[in-house]
Amino acid sequence: MKSPHLVAGPLLGLAAIIGFAFDHKNALGVESLAKVIGREGNTTALVIVLGYLLTQAWRNKDKALALWVVAVMLGETVLFGLIKTITWHGFHVLARPSGGDGGFPSGHTAAHVCLAYILTERYPKLAPLWWFWAALMAWSRVESGAHFAYQTLAGILLGGLVCLTLGTRLKPPPEA
Repeated sequence: MKSPHLVAGPLLGLAAIIGFAFDHKNALGVESLAKVIGREGNTTALVIVLGYLLTQAWRNKDKALALWVVAVMLGETVLFGLIKTITWHGFHVLARPSGGDGGFPSGHTAAHVCLAYILTERYPKLAPLWWFWAALMAWSRVESGAHFAYQTLAGILLGGLVCLTLGTRLKPPPEA
């Protein structure tokens, strides 16, 4: 595969289109599944994948891999927190569909776009799986009523921006 990241655009684009087409809670009738993906799926994927990558870095004494994973994920988290603070705590705008605490951008979506990027760089043959998971996470946030579609689109863009900047600049050499 020339560029394994090419599957990201169509899959994330499809998630965004579905989100905008069905931009309300339980539009497709699978809200409970979407909630499981967004809650348990989010936590499980982040803990297992980040734990695996950092364990690999530690076992192989690969400081570059550890720095890269931490920088990308921490960079996304810091930017997400900054944007969320400005848009909610500063101006009380862009609330969630429930009217609750600011939902802009979708942090779940941004984190899983970064995770898919990292995994695609390390294991490119499985790129469709990684990007499908990120797209599924984006869709689940809208279907579960946690976010509006524009908030997940902002999460996709935030994750993509972090990957294009920190991800490409700090990327370690490929696994031997």
